[in-house]
Amino acid sequence: MPCSCAHHRMSDETLEAVEGRHSLLVQARNSADDQHDLVGFAEPDARTHYAPNMVLEPVHIDVHADFDFGGASAKFAVTHTVRCNRDVPAAPAATPAIAKAASQLKLHAVSFDDVEVEGELLAGFEYDGKELHIQWAAPFAKDEERHVTIRYSVTKPVSGLFFAHPSYDRESYGEYVVTDHETERARYWLPTVDEPTVRTKLSFALTAPAHMHAYANGALVGEEESEDGSKKTTKYHLDFPCPSYLICMAVGDFTVVDDREANGVPIKYFGPKAHQAEHILKAFDSTPAMIEWLSTRVGTPFPWPKYYQFTAPFIGGAMENISLVSWGDFVTMDDTHARDWKFRIDTHAWLKESWATYIEGVWVEENHGATPEERHDNARLYRFNDQERYISETQRYLRPVVCRKYDHSWNMFDMTTYPGGGARIHMLRSLLGDAVFWPAVSAYLQRYAGKTVETEDFKRVMEEFSGLNLTLFFDQWFHSKGYPIFKASFQYDADRKVAAVTIEQTQADLKKRVPLFAMDVAVEFATADGTVYRTVAQFTGDNARAQAAIAIPTKPARVEIDPDGHQLFGFAEDFKPEQAILLSTAKTGRDVVNRIRAYRTLIKDADFATLRKIQLAAAEETVPGVRKEIARALGKLRHAPAVAALIDLVRRETSDEVKAEMYATLRFKHAAVRTAVLELLAQEDLTYRQRAALLGSLSIQRHDDDWATLVQHYEDTSIPDHLATVRTAALTALGDFRTPEAAQYLLAQAADLMHADVHDKLRAAVLSALASVASWVNKPVRDTIVEVVAEALTDRASVVRSRAVGALAAIGQPAASYAAAIEAAVPLFAEQDRPRIRKVIKGLRKAGGSDPAVAGLTKRVEELEKLVRKLEAKSLERAEEQARAKEAAKEAAKDE
Repeated sequence: MPCSCAHHRMSDETLEAVEGRHSLLVQARNSADDQHDLVGFAEPDARTHYAPNMVLEPVHIDVHADFDFGGASAKFAVTHTVRCNRDVPAAPAATPAIAKAASQLKLHAVSFDDVEVEGELLAGFEYDGKELHIQWAAPFAKDEERHVTIRYSVTKPVSGLFFAHPSYDRESYGEYVVTDHETERARYWLPTVDEPTVRTKLSFALTAPAHMHAYANGALVGEEESEDGSKKTTKYHLDFPCPSYLICMAVGDFTVVDDREANGVPIKYFGPKAHQAEHILKAFDSTPAMIEWLSTRVGTPFPWPKYYQFTAPFIGGAMENISLVSWGDFVTMDDTHARDWKFRIDTHAWLKESWATYIEGVWVEENHGATPEERHDNARLYRFNDQERYISETQRYLRPVVCRKYDHSWNMFDMTTYPGGGARIHMLRSLLGDAVFWPAVSAYLQRYAGKTVETEDFKRVMEEFSGLNLTLFFDQWFHSKGYPIFKASFQYDADRKVAAVTIEQTQADLKKRVPLFAMDVAVEFATADGTVYRTVAQFTGDNARAQAAIAIPTKPARVEIDPDGHQLFGFAEDFKPEQAILLSTAKTGRDVVNRIRAYRTLIKDADFATLRKIQLAAAEETVPGVRKEIARALGKLRHAPAVAALIDLVRRETSDEVKAEMYATLRFKHAAVRTAVLELLAQEDLTYRQRAALLGSLSIQRHDDDWATLVQHYEDTSIPDHLATVRTAALTALGDFRTPEAAQYLLAQAADLMHADVHDKLRAAVLSALASVASWVNKPVRDTIVEVVAEALTDRASVVRSRAVGALAAIGQPAASYAAAIEAAVPLFAEQDRPRIRKVIKGLRKAGGSDPAVAGLTKRVEELEKLVRKLEAKSLERAEEQARAKEAAKEAAKDE
């Protein structure tokens, strides 16, 4: 049931008054200067980003590509259809800015070779290696379209277009090429306005060896073989505007799996030949059901002509490219989660990524579980875990969900955008209710399909369907920083028979522009006989403190705050009613999240008697996600009774969904833990992730006898493994051994792995392991480690190069002299990775004293030290002179 929120009951006059009191929030949304306080998220000199002018707009891109897999190169002929969107006054009435905008087009194009440009009425072009500036001889007329063709080639692009071939890559990777663009990486192979607000229709003609498969956005138009039959050109067309980051193609020798259609939409999955068909099918086999469910849920038919998904090791995560979704090869480890294919009509990042995150939770809510209660619990846990990921990130920085100031658009793809935005969408849904929310979402999708929208467009549709003024809600939750942080206390007045929970918001900070939030927080009390009493603590946005009080005949047996999970908040300190209430809430609470919070509070302060009660309750706990959180809380105590309770709980666990995370709670040094881990490792039915988690828990014991076990898991290829998950865990674990022998072993492995036909994550893992052991060895060995890690800065694989940067940063001061080597490698990284790398360079230089600011201070200190030494020398000279004078005076006195 949706919460009874204060927003529902506000009159127009009250809303206007509240909005007036929160004018600072409106100003913050409209002023770029008000987003300057983004410490930890953006550098002080980060600029504010806006959509480009679109007087001239590319509306169609025709891509002709001919691939040379052995050379990791391709030749392209790309034709843009460019349309003018406004009337342009004739000279001299047109201002220089308008005349320029109507006769020039800038395309992003990084490191292209042999660039040629031809087209109608062209005056010329300039190409500087990063941008292609095209100039027409005369301005366009309104709605006039012209065509311009760019011919060029690319070889081993830094990013965006990824080649695999046995001659220069892992032989087992096979032979193929795939794209991956988010956020601004199409520019490394495609001349385009690489901005999400620019959307074009697409055509493809992809030429490759005849035996290969070729896929791209849109519908298959046809295939043509060359005269000698050695090559094949495959053509696709997408008649739906698509931003550059969702353009996708994949060509190569693939393992292909066909699935059943969903609502008439053909479905196919594929991946490199190294992947078995059963692994690919297991990863994606829920797709048809998801498409059918989602079409019904949002009330909009599936818009694409097909739905193909593929996996490749070059893909970092998951990318919902229109009709051709890409995944990293990790997806073949588990069942895939729903990712929304609808919410791709946006400018602001949250409108797509927050929705993608939220819709996964809705899928869980309606499909994951055998009973309605089980589905409810699973969805509640899913959203709670997401919320905790977001809250964890806010310990490093706060930013608004809608934020135009950043070092690079890639930085926007963080926990604030994904689960932080998803939590706020859930609040909005709870505020409006399903009867209003879902029809509004459907209308929004249909109204803006294929268009560029911003947050205000979405807000207006929600207001239209609800009749509510949502300005305050959006200003606080999307345009302001932070979230409510509660301090809550329980009271029961036995004389008046009134139970109450007092809640105080503690997060408000005017300097940081973090407001008091307007929200209603439901509180539920239940007596021993199971009778439930429910009330609300109301916050208007002005009051920091609110109380939820209700008449109740006896002291409640349990107390739950926000039991329906409608609100986003955290706690400044644990909510601590009486222990009996906490224990009852933990065992019998209606809401799994309140039960988890009660268990955490009990465990943190538990005496031995309480631990025994918790252990008994945990043994009877039916929800795997709750058992996992009990284990995590127990794992923080480390004393013998808690360790015994933890081990008992972990040994009892039967759910594969949480076993790996349960095993990870044993990652601390203790003799009993070591015994338990070795017993668990002896099981034959462990999944790859479970075995990997146990290896991490074993390595932290640093027991000499366990070295051989870890080496065996790394070297013994007969141990079941997939995508080197177990071997990677074992190699990483060896870095926990703080011995010269461990360092020498890892150095030997690095020498082999850097040129071996193994998964790139295994090659990256050895760098992390070396960084872990570097602090525990002598300087000559440490210097060798740093040198080996630094050599990986130019590795063929971006994941290895990136890990090398991270490993040098982890080593710190001993690696400071390699800051220049990292700087030299910066061109090998995509632009979106460079802000992070520059921070590492800055940190290393600071650690090594070569940071300009530190160097200046060092120089000043040295100058002061010289001055002090001079003063000391002069003072000594004067003292010596005075002493000599005294001696002379004494001698003179004696002579007299």
